[in-house]
Amino acid sequence: MFSSMLFNEEFPLLDLTATQDMRGTYLGILLAAMPLAQFFSGPALGTLSDQKGRKPLFILSLCLAILAYALSAFGVFLGSIWILIASRLLTGLAAGNASVVSATIADLSTTENKAQHFGLYSAACGVGFTVGPFLGGILSRTNFALPFIVAGAATLLNLILLYLFFKETNTHRKESKIQIGKGLRNLKKAFQAPSLRAIFLTILIFCFGWSFFDEFIPVTWIHDYNFDPGQIGFFFAYGAGFYALSSAILIRPIIKRFDNRSVFFYTLILLGTIFLALLSSPSVIWVWIYMPVINILIALIFPTSLTMVSDWAEKDSQGETLGILASVQAAAFALSPLAGGTLLSYHPHMPMFLGGISMFLAALILGIMLRKEIFSK
Repeated sequence: MFSSMLFNEEFPLLDLTATQDMRGTYLGILLAAMPLAQFFSGPALGTLSDQKGRKPLFILSLCLAILAYALSAFGVFLGSIWILIASRLLTGLAAGNASVVSATIADLSTTENKAQHFGLYSAACGVGFTVGPFLGGILSRTNFALPFIVAGAATLLNLILLYLFFKETNTHRKESKIQIGKGLRNLKKAFQAPSLRAIFLTILIFCFGWSFFDEFIPVTWIHDYNFDPGQIGFFFAYGAGFYALSSAILIRPIIKRFDNRSVFFYTLILLGTIFLALLSSPSVIWVWIYMPVINILIALIFPTSLTMVSDWAEKDSQGETLGILASVQAAAFALSPLAGGTLLSYHPHMPMFLGGISMFLAALILGIMLRKEIFSK
């Protein structure tokens, strides 16, 4: 939706004299604001949930999210890019609860069923990714503020249901100091642990490439096919539907037959091949084909990588360790849109090129480390 807002010269978010390069830069800032804030909030919320329990942190983060969506709608009404950026920062602070969600799933899982549970979590996210973009695309045709208003209402409902029905899962409380700059320290810690250095580096590069493709492919669609917000939302929803089905159905039989590391490695290879193949500028009919395939593959990567990291962590440090993972992911998700605004000025197909190169590089690093068998704790 931000792509449509910024590259639609009829919407007064930027001056009519704004160049395409300037619009791309602002798009990068908008997209980077959320993961940048999440980079700092994720570790703090994860560690706090180890100390205080999961439920209080869920309540706090959902309240922040409701406020963020209200601020987003206000920014659209005023046509203020700076209010929108501020709202995205606040959204990122709330989104730091991803580490709390992962820790909660780990609390409720055994070693045998953890990957399956993370797969079901991905499936639930996939349903949201299906309904959200589709509904957002339709609502934005009327007013760009409506998707934020509906998202705020849905978050409020989530808060009410969580308050009434969620039972605390953290029975292994751990005391540790909360530090604002822990995200930066987490990055350092991620690459100091010999047994996890390779997987964290692989995830960092993968997330960078995937974020770049996912965030900026709408710009390619607008350039190549003149897609409007509704069409962009439809194809994101269409792909996300396959993500949800894959997460719910494919994870269990695949992880029973293959180990997580092999699934991760070969999925990266397939993704890189597909992204680079798209540089041939296929006709619009191919969007119907490659969006399902890409989302099916992505659905395999996130739960397998989460499981690999969670299995390494101690029982009383799930929140902290998964907070480190959240820092690694958030750093990649923040860096890619910041770079994207400039890179898109070179060619609108940069999402495919950089996405493909990132997948192959991540697979190369993972493959080298797998041969050295350094993943034992």
